[in-house]
Amino acid sequence: MNNLAITYQHIADILSFESSNSKLEHTLSDPTFNWEAIVKEGSLHYVIPAIYCRLRSRQLLHVLPKDLISYLDYITDENRQRNTIILAQINELTDLLNSHNIEHTFLKGAALLASGTYKDIAERMLGDIDILVHPEQLTTAFELLRDDGYQPKTMTLGHHFFEHKHLPRLETKLTATRIAAVEVHRKLFVSYHYDALQPQSIFKETRQIASIYIPSQKHLLMHTILNHQINDDGALYNSITFRSAYDTILLLQDYTEPNTWSNQKVFKKYFKYTSLFFNEIRKTKNVKPDIFSYFYLFKLKHIKFYRFWNKLLRLGAIIPILLHRSWLFISNKAYRKAIILDKNRIFTHFMSILRKN
Repeated sequence: MNNLAITYQHIADILSFESSNSKLEHTLSDPTFNWEAIVKEGSLHYVIPAIYCRLRSRQLLHVLPKDLISYLDYITDENRQRNTIILAQINELTDLLNSHNIEHTFLKGAALLASGTYKDIAERMLGDIDILVHPEQLTTAFELLRDDGYQPKTMTLGHHFFEHKHLPRLETKLTATRIAAVEVHRKLFVSYHYDALQPQSIFKETRQIASIYIPSQKHLLMHTILNHQINDDGALYNSITFRSAYDTILLLQDYTEPNTWSNQKVFKKYFKYTSLFFNEIRKTKNVKPDIFSYFYLFKLKHIKFYRFWNKLLRLGAIIPILLHRSWLFISNKAYRKAIILDKNRIFTHFMSILRKN
């Protein structure tokens, strides 16, 4: 798999609602088609169930190798069962928080599942259940969940010196209605500020589906994009992820509000790179490739250079953080002591960041 650009386009064509079925069938029927690359990248992007569901709905499963159909069907069915339990857990959390008048809204995958965004709930892979809670009720909500059996996971030493976007992760024993950890959010980003996604702005437009509170369609779409761009470093690496891209094209299908916000730089960059692979984005956002887009395609076609370039970007992002932490190490006795006590874990973590592809 020396050319990721080809693999990315194949995955996008499978997930897309506008790519030609006949052309896709012809491509996938080629005996030399690289299914191993599709499975590898689809797994890295958490879209294996979405790939299978889209192929099934497009009636193209007959072109797949039989053993691959069995594998994809198994993964998808497992994810469907997991999401069924997560939906039950979301309802259970809703009842608990509503009964104590906690102002909250579910975020990201949990909100997308609860809103009925997917034709098949198996399409979306998610880990934690993220809940945004009104700032004045954070502690109350956290203690309420603790009393209900959720146990906080010990956070790294940074928790004591820097503000996180969420309180300590709450884990739970697996039951018929509990399978996912819960993160109680105070905000959506750590250092990035965007007025339209501040908690007070989100709560003003929160909607209710059954008894479940979720953000407005606009806020879901904005957060889907910025979560990739900011929290997952998409803007740093100028890259895409297919889970985010698929969520975006689904949300855009029903989005009818004015979207002048999408003209802002951070959003335009996202649409620019996803438009390289998805016709839906090219049409609705009227974006055109530029030199940076072609550079991204160049990187995808030259994997060794891609990895080398990303390491340079990662190093460039780490240096300012190291400089700030070094000054804190010198000036703050408590921080210095904590670093020394936790030096082995910190060194291992730092090296893992440098080795990451």
